[in-house]
Amino acid sequence: MPNFSVIIPLYNKVKSIKAALDSVLAQTETSFEIIVVDDGSSDGSSDIVAAIPSIRLIRQSNAGVSAARNRGIAEAQSDYLAFLDADDYWKPDFLQHIYSLIQRYPQAGAFATAYELQQGEQRIAQPIHSLGKQALLIEDYFAVASRGNLPLTASSVCIPRTVLDKVGGFPTEQKQGEDQDLWARIGLFYPIALHPAVAVRYIVSADNRVSVNCIPQQELAFSSRLQMQLEQGQIPESKRQTVARYIAGHLVHIAQLNVRHGQTAIARRLLADPRCNLVWQRKLKWWLLSFLSWPTKPKIVHLLNDTDMGGIKSVIDSLAASYLANDYQFEFICLKPTFWWRKPYHARIIMIHYASNWRTLPSLLCLRLCNPGAKILLQEHHYTAAFEQTVPSPSRFRQMLRLNYLLVNQVIAVSQGQAKWLACLLAQKKLTVIPQSRQLDSFLTVTKKTPTLPLVLGAYGRFHWQKGFDTLLEVMRRLPDLQLRLGGNGEQESQLRELASGLSNVTFCGPLHDVPGFLQGCDVIVIPSRFEPFGLVCLEARAAGRGVVVTDVDGLPEQAKDCGLIVKADDQEALYQALHSLTEQPLQRWGENARDLSRDSWTVYLQRWQSLLSRC
Repeated sequence: MPNFSVIIPLYNKVKSIKAALDSVLAQTETSFEIIVVDDGSSDGSSDIVAAIPSIRLIRQSNAGVSAARNRGIAEAQSDYLAFLDADDYWKPDFLQHIYSLIQRYPQAGAFATAYELQQGEQRIAQPIHSLGKQALLIEDYFAVASRGNLPLTASSVCIPRTVLDKVGGFPTEQKQGEDQDLWARIGLFYPIALHPAVAVRYIVSADNRVSVNCIPQQELAFSSRLQMQLEQGQIPESKRQTVARYIAGHLVHIAQLNVRHGQTAIARRLLADPRCNLVWQRKLKWWLLSFLSWPTKPKIVHLLNDTDMGGIKSVIDSLAASYLANDYQFEFICLKPTFWWRKPYHARIIMIHYASNWRTLPSLLCLRLCNPGAKILLQEHHYTAAFEQTVPSPSRFRQMLRLNYLLVNQVIAVSQGQAKWLACLLAQKKLTVIPQSRQLDSFLTVTKKTPTLPLVLGAYGRFHWQKGFDTLLEVMRRLPDLQLRLGGNGEQESQLRELASGLSNVTFCGPLHDVPGFLQGCDVIVIPSRFEPFGLVCLEARAAGRGVVVTDVDGLPEQAKDCGLIVKADDQEALYQALHSLTEQPLQRWGENARDLSRDSWTVYLQRWQSLLSRC
């Protein structure tokens, strides 16, 4: 029997599941089984898991994260059950530390290590009250949990099966606070063992959990249940005071979230609850701030229709993790763009990231009416001159865009090429150009590579007709002396694999979880797009010191100056000639120029955003 059963609930985490699994497979404590419960994913996440034979994959219809964890518990073979969310990460010694806790404190009801939060490139260890440099046994969970960060999280905890048999599993009827419900039930009956090593990384991003989730406006179910147990005398006498303080801290925490998001009336209602008096200093702080029109930082709301927006997400995640967060509060909200009902966001600026169409017009009008004091900016990630050539009625398409643009204060072009086309659709004073960028530190540290034969070409992105990978594969048939590594996935994957059938010089690399690592193994990056507002792949390749071959569409040509070749889009012969000539090109000089041209990109990007936001 393995020492541990590692249970991972999975729902549409195609970008992160491989990294999470790799972190488990790299553990120094090797006696474990991995159980992944796919809760009805539709993005290909489970296919990544299925490709690893040592992992047990269980599929079920979507029933929620608690149901997925409980299914894993039922299927587990070990007496010790460790949990990891599909977008988090264990350091190699996590299970080793847990094993040492089990040996030292076998009476504990749960075992956990310290943890850190990562947002963008920033990582911050989360202090836990009373936890010093030595492992310890917490006799009263509520005394610690009421003083700050929770000692248990869903990715840092291991629970004995006997404990779950007594207190029950994760509550399937709760949509928020379900983890805290279980921790509280364990804490009522058992001590908690904690190791001070920061062995878990909790990844914070817009496609994860942070601002996309709803802010609660009332006491959550686990707290109400504890209150009822207090009133009915079901809480042990030794813990009645700390449980009451824990409930008070929970109420103030929800009030704090609402103050920070402009919901001051809701916050004051929560703080008026007399139970909050047990933490009167925190209550007073947030009560005062609710009258001082918190947040003092202007709020910028980013509206997305999909938390899996690829390069767009990496850009706005980097923006939210930059020094601009010192001056602005960023919030990300996922919504259905065509849903006409809108609410006040109490924001100075509302940023729209989804694509405009005829059906978004009524909802955009409602957004405008519900937020009369906000500046609405539309960042045009989608439409370009080359895209316009693909629509059946360009005149109708332009009329749709003009009407959408009429309802916003500014349209942000992501490249000079796109801006030139947008200038025909709106007044110049309404158009701002901020060429796209992102945090590039991990790309700028990719080491230089001396090209050797056979040259290795790289291409990556969403497998979609827009990206032109089908044209590239057709050309590779004529270039047996070149190697191609193709990273990504998407709706065109089966077609692309069929096109590559029989090509020994083409390797499919799957979704890329380490893009700088992928670029390290390539000599030149090919971007054969049919339209591309900016081309973040091109920027990443340049920052990694790699030359590029791009098509002559939209924002790509302006990026390839002095560091690559530009070819006609959707032209197999032109692409063939360009790739065939690579052995004669100054690839090392291209790489040096490319990195030099990219080095200040992120700094300039932030400066331009800071200038625009200060004017709004």
